Amino acid sequence: MFETFYSLRRTPFTRDLPTDELYLPVMLEETLERLAYAAERQLFAVVTGDCGTGKTTTIRRITEVLNAKTYKVMYLSDSKLTPRHFYKGLLEQLGCEAKFYRGDAKRQLHREIELMRGLHHLKPCVIVDEAHLLDREMLEEVRFLLNVRMDSESPMALILVGQLSDF
Repeated sequence: MFETFYSLRRTPFTRDLPTDELYLPVMLEETLERLAYAAERQLFAVVTGDCGTGKTTTIRRITEVLNAKTYKVMYLSDSKLTPRHFYKGLLEQLGCEAKFYRGDAKRQLHREIELMRGLHHLKPCVIVDEAHLLDREMLEEVRFLLNVRMDSESPMALILVGQLSDF
């Protein structure tokens, strides 16, 4: 109804808005540049904000901005994410069936990431949305996951996204 009246091509403010049609204020451009920097250098990053401030929309945009020939972006969003489900979810996105035990799945993920980086020359970028809901055990697992070769390198970029009040 109002689309016709205002000669709009689509309904405004919908969730399925293509991210390349977003208004890019300076703050969003800077956030995207920082996330791209973290992905390029395989760093750890945190995106926080209140409900409805565009955190997930920003993540949708960065996944489209990162070149698929250079990056393998993996996305998880689970309110009860356990270490086992974390590894299972990432391995499934890599086309693998996860080993049952957490330690085995962690080693399997590390092997797959080394293959991805070495053979396919892809930089893994893991995004965990709703990260404010992660429990202490999962946060400890993230710390161990990023500790490779006696903490001398990071195997992937890791971006945690969540509400500021709960971090």
